[in-house]
Amino acid sequence: MARFLRLWRRLPFLLRRRQFDRDLEDEMRFHLEMKAQQNRSEGMSAEEARYAARRRFGNVTLLRERSREAWGWGAAERFAKDVKLAARTLRKNPGFTAVAVLSLALGIGANTAVFSLINALILRTLPVHEPGRLVLLSTLNPNGQKELLSVAIFEEIQRRQQVFSGLFGWRANAMANLEANGVAYAGCRDDATGEYFAALAVKPLLGRLFTPEDAAAGPPTVAVLDYRGWRRRFNGDPAIVGKFMRLEGKPLTIIGVTPESFGGLVADVACDVTLPVGFSDNMRRSEALWMNVAGRLKDGVSLEQTRAHLEVVWPAVQAAALPQGRQGSARQEFLARRLVVDSAATGISYLRERFTRPLAVLMGVVALILLIACVNLASLMLARAAGRQREMAVRAALGATRWRLVRQQLAESLLLAAAGAALGFLLAEWGTRFVARMIWTGHVPLRMDPAPDARVLAFTAGIAIVTAVLFGMAPAWRATRTDPGTALQRSARMSGSTGRFGKALVAVQVALSLVLLIGATLFLRTIHNLRTVDAGFRRDGILLVNLFPRAGGHEGLNRPVYYHELADKVAALPGVQSVSYSSMALVPYELKESVEPTSGTEAPVNAMVAVLAPRFLETLGMRLLAGRDFTWRDDANARRVALVSQSLARRLFPSGGAVGQRIRVGMARQLQEIEIIGVVNSASLWILRSREPMAVYTPLGQVSGGIHPRMVIRTAVDPASVAAPVRRTVEALGREYPLRMETLRDSEDGALIEERLIGILTSFFGGLALMLACVGLYGLMSYSVNSRTGEMGIRMALGAGPRTVLHLIIREAVTLVLAGILIGLPVAFAASRLVSRLLFGLSPTDPLSMVASVTVLTAVALLAGYLPARRAARTDPMEALRCE
Repeated sequence: MARFLRLWRRLPFLLRRRQFDRDLEDEMRFHLEMKAQQNRSEGMSAEEARYAARRRFGNVTLLRERSREAWGWGAAERFAKDVKLAARTLRKNPGFTAVAVLSLALGIGANTAVFSLINALILRTLPVHEPGRLVLLSTLNPNGQKELLSVAIFEEIQRRQQVFSGLFGWRANAMANLEANGVAYAGCRDDATGEYFAALAVKPLLGRLFTPEDAAAGPPTVAVLDYRGWRRRFNGDPAIVGKFMRLEGKPLTIIGVTPESFGGLVADVACDVTLPVGFSDNMRRSEALWMNVAGRLKDGVSLEQTRAHLEVVWPAVQAAALPQGRQGSARQEFLARRLVVDSAATGISYLRERFTRPLAVLMGVVALILLIACVNLASLMLARAAGRQREMAVRAALGATRWRLVRQQLAESLLLAAAGAALGFLLAEWGTRFVARMIWTGHVPLRMDPAPDARVLAFTAGIAIVTAVLFGMAPAWRATRTDPGTALQRSARMSGSTGRFGKALVAVQVALSLVLLIGATLFLRTIHNLRTVDAGFRRDGILLVNLFPRAGGHEGLNRPVYYHELADKVAALPGVQSVSYSSMALVPYELKESVEPTSGTEAPVNAMVAVLAPRFLETLGMRLLAGRDFTWRDDANARRVALVSQSLARRLFPSGGAVGQRIRVGMARQLQEIEIIGVVNSASLWILRSREPMAVYTPLGQVSGGIHPRMVIRTAVDPASVAAPVRRTVEALGREYPLRMETLRDSEDGALIEERLIGILTSFFGGLALMLACVGLYGLMSYSVNSRTGEMGIRMALGAGPRTVLHLIIREAVTLVLAGILIGLPVAFAASRLVSRLLFGLSPTDPLSMVASVTVLTAVALLAGYLPARRAARTDPMEALRCE
């Protein structure tokens, strides 16, 4: 194969060489005739003249053949003949060819699809100049969680660093009210410092990109459109530069459009517009950690040198950026933060963080599928090779070498693998887009393109070649061990058997299929356990409404009064039982803050922090265990209060009496002196896997702003049926509008997308593996029955009944299945421990999952073995003996 690839690359040269050979032949003929005429002029006969000329110049035909061999034409022609013969042979066996190509297409297509997602999420670099020189900065808090940087920290690093040729900050994927061509819509915006485009070395498609001079401290006045936003919202207007659009009702001048390949540093989505941002004094004094920071390294500076340099300057940066008024534990917590420097060559991806581990699991699963397909084809081709022993014997008797026979078998394998890879590539392209739509639940369209590139094509070609070698070596090896004399003496019905090796391949198929079946069962039971676990609240009959302000909708707004009024109006709708608000939802991550008693009697602990409105406990079905609930009077003018979960109360106050105690939460000033007014049951409001998470709840009325609450509505009817009246009620007040409306069950499906993805795909692949194993077992038993027809006829002629023959064949199938189960169970035990962190509510060696998988595999496999056994039991002895 390596030689063939070299010849393929040299094909243009070889074509020129072939013309040269023809010219050489014509020239040699000319010289031969000239020499022959010269010899005849010297008195030689015509025969003597030609003989002397040939001795002088050599045989033209021999010269041509040697030239063709030297330049590889002989090998290429032989390979072409092998491929042509293989295609003719496979065309004569359409059933076998269809099964083989489809099996390979499913195996190769599954591997290509998963690798395409891995390539798009993990391997593909940003489409910018020298992406390997980009680095990303973040901070690591004492809880071990990565956080962004504040404006003060960014400016101090920018002032002191000596390793970046350009350093910039930006806020990614902020929702905003945009207006294009007179049409208002909720879009996505990026806010970036003036050095953003220059550091990334991005060239505009139209107009220009903003510079530090455009980044004023006030509201932005210019905007750069993303290519997709320009095409979608402005119909690709080439004269767009200089025109206006609106952001939150205020005009912006469009100064440029980014190229199609560039969509920002977030690989998942591309925002409609990028705006320059400057820093006011209030932003510099703010403690908010909202800024992504990245930079381009100077020439000759490595990532390790950058980390060492920033580690030296980081203490000075912290001291200069320390917020005023930080004392005690808040000061220590700020100074305990560490700076993290990572490569930004592949950008930022939220999907990458969530799905790296599931994709690794799926890659292992599809690798097993491909291995099962290879083993299945190897066993089928081995049985087919056993049936072709007479053909191979004839070829060997006519002079074919062993290498010639092996080459013919490998040519068939390569042809099958090429057809399977081509079909699998088409299936993979559809499969990757299906999975991409499945895993993305964001508000804006997904930018990540899972379309195959050169890396995916090379991967597909590579596994096609490896696959061809894997399933083609067994029949090729068998072809070399054919004894022509013995094979020619056998009848068509007794041309040989697959032997122990063929039976071992079937047992391996059963074992690998059992591994996938057990894995699929474990993941499906994990999903069931997560859906039925007691999360501490009622999940049925809940409608969630994401509220977003209209342009200027929050200006001069008394938030507690407005939300109280809106809740009363929605609660009056038919079918609505209770209404409240919350800042959190079921999400795949937990962001924790340190919580400690102001008395200092207990060490700080990490807990979730959320904002709730009155009646939230009633709406969601949670229980108040002590104290009181929030009321609308708990506003900014009242004392700071909070509810805590039972698990946090036990941790901070082991002796009891949490109500009335004061706690300190995180570093925000407004959360330093909070009185506990109630204790509620622990509820898994973030991640369903969390067992009794510790949490602090603060009232909505005491939040100054910056939070867009989610309305939580309990209904006595189908939640989806009240969505339209709720939308009209919210929009009638003219302040906000629903950005998204979904039931709590739908939100739960989004939160469990990792488990659902693994469960659905492993179930599909487990069923596919079971089908392939049954095809292999059925093929082996059918061939065994066919090759032993004479034996069965003799047994039945000597008095054996149909039941005896049936038991004989089924016993052989049962032996293979039991051997596969005995091999597969230890492998399944080991493999399930590798994915134990993805399971919930059951152990990796769950007995019920093991028994169920073994039972299903045994039943289906025995059915596959029963069908040829029944055919053998119905054999007519006279017909069987007549065939011999």
